[in-house]
Amino acid sequence: MNVEFNYDKNGLYLVACSGGPDSMALLDMLYKQNYHLIVALVNYKKRAESDEEKEMVNNYCNQRNISFYSTDFNVDYSKKSFQAVARDFRYSFFKELYFKFNCSGLFVGHQKDDLIETYLLKLRRHVTNLSYLIEEKTIIKDMIVYRPLLHVYKDELVKYCKENNVDYGIDSSNLLPVYPRNSIRIELKNKDKEKIYKEALKKDKVLKDKQNEVLEFLNTHNQPYNINDLKDKDNLFLRYFLYFAVDKKYKQAINNHSLFNLLSLLRFDKPNVMHNIEENYYMVRSYSNLTFEFCFNDVEYCYELSEIKELDTPYFKIANAGLKMQGICLFESDFPIKIRNIKNGDKIDIKDGHKKINRLLIDKKIPLARRKTMPVIENAKGKIIFVSGIYRYFERKTMQNNFFVLEYKK
Repeated sequence: MNVEFNYDKNGLYLVACSGGPDSMALLDMLYKQNYHLIVALVNYKKRAESDEEKEMVNNYCNQRNISFYSTDFNVDYSKKSFQAVARDFRYSFFKELYFKFNCSGLFVGHQKDDLIETYLLKLRRHVTNLSYLIEEKTIIKDMIVYRPLLHVYKDELVKYCKENNVDYGIDSSNLLPVYPRNSIRIELKNKDKEKIYKEALKKDKVLKDKQNEVLEFLNTHNQPYNINDLKDKDNLFLRYFLYFAVDKKYKQAINNHSLFNLLSLLRFDKPNVMHNIEENYYMVRSYSNLTFEFCFNDVEYCYELSEIKELDTPYFKIANAGLKMQGICLFESDFPIKIRNIKNGDKIDIKDGHKKINRLLIDKKIPLARRKTMPVIENAKGKIIFVSGIYRYFERKTMQNNFFVLEYKK
């Protein structure tokens, strides 16, 4: 086997080396192609052989005048996934060396078997996958990470080590079914890996094509999204729509449950529905509109004013000018006034009687999220004489506004 790399040889590269045949073969190839290297190893202390493998890598580096750095894993992971904690620890250690020595890249020995295992693992998980594969070049913790062996099977790397007298260790725990990846690795021993690899390439292309379709849609559509534009889209499109449309802080929360909620918003006839994505972040249907927004269900506020003056709050501000329906004419007898959010049972006066504010909001098709924070003005007699943007006391409609409430719409 002959693998030629094509990276800038003027740079210094960090090589992640565990002592296994993958990383040892990668290290040896890079060395023989005259790359400038430093080597990093994390000793997890989970096997009796781990100290011996550390010394083996150290000896390889000493014999070739390659700088070698190692650290022992010392994190309590009793309440977390070992693999997740170990990965974060590993890359944090790499990052420290990477920037200390101003490295041009980090080499990792992932190979074709890893790629196939990753595909099968992602296929079985109920998460949003942007790719089923491992990328040859990625950014992790601000480091450029290269994986130049993704086209080479592990058996080929073992053979390389034997033919080139490169010592390596075998992690026997990789064949114990204690982790999902290990179980997949065991299953693959009796399967046609090349067939699975070609299947992975084909399915990954489907993902990438669908992502491009969604991104093109989002480039031509803005919030609020029209429900009718989404009703006929397939589930994969909708999953990626969710992933790319939500606030970036909540992408990790997009799963099958989120997709089910979106489908319910599209298919049900209720004009106002909210589904929680995470914390106070919601997917909201308001009639034919779909939005993703922050909503605070327990909002309650009330500001009392004894005269006209400036005021700025998280929900509205008082101004000396605004649109016609943002203002009202106030009399001295109206004070003190209360500016507050709407309560159940609130009513307004109309020419031929009374009307519940909630009914007015429904008639005006005011989004559910906005209803929770939109301000009303209650005068000294307890009469509601203003509802932000949609109602002024009917006897004052022709009067000149002298008080404006500019709502911060949610």
